[in-house]
Amino acid sequence: MASRHSPNPSSGGKGTRAERRAASRQDARSRQAPRSALEPAIPRLGRRWLLPAVLVVAAVAAGGIIVAGLTAPPAPVANVARPVEGSATAPVTVAEYSDYQCDYCGRWAREVEATFRSTYVATGQVRFEWHDDAWEGQESIDAANAARCAGDQGKFWEMHDLLYTSQNATPNTGAFSKDRLKSLGASLGIATTTYNACVDSGTYNAAVRSDTAMSSGAFSGTPAFTVNGTPLVGYQTMDELTAAITKAAAGPSAAASGSTSAAATVP
Repeated sequence: MASRHSPNPSSGGKGTRAERRAASRQDARSRQAPRSALEPAIPRLGRRWLLPAVLVVAAVAAGGIIVAGLTAPPAPVANVARPVEGSATAPVTVAEYSDYQCDYCGRWAREVEATFRSTYVATGQVRFEWHDDAWEGQESIDAANAARCAGDQGKFWEMHDLLYTSQNATPNTGAFSKDRLKSLGASLGIATTTYNACVDSGTYNAAVRSDTAMSSGAFSGTPAFTVNGTPLVGYQTMDELTAAITKAAAGPSAAASGSTSAAATVP
């Protein structure tokens, strides 16, 4: 699982970035199971919310009223199609929750994803749904926005793949500056005037932040997946995905992966 706290998928140890960030705010989330829907995500929200939350609890308790779940994720942004690849009638939906700067997300994309997509998505067995979890910083948000901008021209998955082969080892050090994102878009042959305006204005930033808020309350790290709604957190090998997909296909078919926002196939 990469880098809220990242065990090495091959050795079970911590990844190098996790070691560099051992004192960061993510350490408290190490190797946790997915949270329940009512558990507040204090580490992701940050300390600035802790005191107000305590004061609210105290005020509510003083009035003799107990209220569960003081915070809730924002409502999903309306009218923004979710990037999806594969047949709408596939018996299994796999959803990925990921960050373009996350090291193990990049490893999964480069080492496993192409085989997964050719084996299951291209053959109509799996519908593959993308969720942004852009928690690493501003360049994560900008990269996610750029991928959606490319999606306006039918190039979401091409940009998605290109971003994961263009990472820097350290987040927020220029790999996904807006100028670099424009250059990457141009390399895909898309209409640069429209695409560059979308990158500059952050057209999809609100959608990305909405996705991230929902994802952060459900998973302890990235990458994370659901297979017909069943969560898998961390780097998944092809064998692990195959086992989960086979089990899901044999069981009751889930109509959706648990996504709360609209979905539409992106070429």
